[in-house]
Amino acid sequence: MRLEYSANSELPSLAWLASVRSSDAVCSVVHGALVETRATFFCEGAWAGAFSAGELARTEIVFGTGAVIEDAGVLFVSSLATTDYLYYRVNDALVMVSNSLALLLAGSDDALDPQCLSYAAINNSIMAGIVAYERYLPTSRGQVMRLMHSNLRVGEDGIVEVPKPEPPPFATFGAYAEYLRNGYAALAANARDASRKQRLRIFSTQSRGYDTTAINGIAARHGLDGIFTIRTGKGGGSTASNPDEHEVDDDGTEIALALGVDRIIGLERRAFAREFNDELYFHASIHECQDANLKQVADHISAPALLLTGTLGELWYTFASWYYERQDLISPDLKRVDLGGHGLTEVRLRAGYIQAALPFIGARRRADICAITESHELDPWRLGTSYDRPIPRRLGEEAGVERASFGQVKVGSVVEFAVPQFPQGRELRAGYFAFLTKEGLLAPWQVRLFPVVQAINEAVWFASPTNYRPVYYAMRLARKLARREVSGPVIWNRLRGSLFCFAVNECVGEYRQALERH
Repeated sequence: MRLEYSANSELPSLAWLASVRSSDAVCSVVHGALVETRATFFCEGAWAGAFSAGELARTEIVFGTGAVIEDAGVLFVSSLATTDYLYYRVNDALVMVSNSLALLLAGSDDALDPQCLSYAAINNSIMAGIVAYERYLPTSRGQVMRLMHSNLRVGEDGIVEVPKPEPPPFATFGAYAEYLRNGYAALAANARDASRKQRLRIFSTQSRGYDTTAINGIAARHGLDGIFTIRTGKGGGSTASNPDEHEVDDDGTEIALALGVDRIIGLERRAFAREFNDELYFHASIHECQDANLKQVADHISAPALLLTGTLGELWYTFASWYYERQDLISPDLKRVDLGGHGLTEVRLRAGYIQAALPFIGARRRADICAITESHELDPWRLGTSYDRPIPRRLGEEAGVERASFGQVKVGSVVEFAVPQFPQGRELRAGYFAFLTKEGLLAPWQVRLFPVVQAINEAVWFASPTNYRPVYYAMRLARKLARREVSGPVIWNRLRGSLFCFAVNECVGEYRQALERH
């Protein structure tokens, strides 16, 4: 098996599409300008190992995607994190694989099916973890497969999912911390390896919470090209669709300075309200994308780059403060409770950065990590509050961050819009509404009711004694009369995956033209 490359500057800079035919020994790869290509491997990512060796399949610590020639086949490598995926389809003797759903569909002359109303449920299954998630995505001409975490071998023995190497057991905080630190050191060295055509710059994110403080406590000692801080977080009580959404301080500047990082880049959480030209690509990454808070990253980052995030930091909670209601999460399956951080794929492929969600390193040993959290050796770093994560507290404090500076109050900066979502931009919104009526999903008169439906859904969601009081007391009365828990229905719930479908298909058209012109 050998690799043949074709660069296409019109594609997203980190996107790639590979085609393998059983009748020959060639893997043909069309790719964007920043994909690293070699005789025996290609990648848009970094891993814990020497770059020139190309052994991205021999470690669990890999962020981004790529492929390696192995014997008579090719092994496609997925990210360790559940934030990015491999997509593939098999047609007769042809196997096509890509790191972009839209690019795979464009290359195979297909599209998502507008009449399929299960895309939201399929995407939500990602939270079920790397074993139970739904792999099949229905399309207009059949289906494609999404592969999460595992690698994919295509060769003489057919198509086989290959598990990543597992992390070692962790008996103590020291063993776990050493694995994190050594793993990151190797990852950073790979990113900056001189044998790359273009070395990766390394940026990180910093809030006033636990997760980014922990990862930067590890990463800062190896040097960072900059830290992004979203200065405000959501205050609760409404979605971002409300222009008067309450926000609170989440500025991580003080923490970044304590860690010795002097290039700090402030981001506006609600920058989308002023300009959202790249909105399509957020919606094309996942349904109900919450990651518009990172919209301005692309304006400041120097591509190619690695972007460190704290996604999956909830694995560091104590049992009393979180796990006692979620004990099923204590498994090696990388389960989650939300999809924050999972909506950047199409955005980052265009901007030229790789998301490295560092809490995923070693996370398949979640039971060990939870046992360490509950051990007496972590008692000095335990607060005993509802927001208590002793492991990242120790990592942060040992790196020089004062206790009072972080992890005092839970604040999130994700951007949650009222459901069912519609685009914020006027032109994209008009296109989406035309799509809904053309496909018979809504009548023209119903489209005009979208803001009303969203307002009702938001009122039900946030009803409390202080917010939307009439709705709260009406639901309370309904519970009393029914003598059971009653939750308000989500109106037009069937449309919650339709914006994703529309956005992906818009990207399919864009990428198809790029492939045809090349």
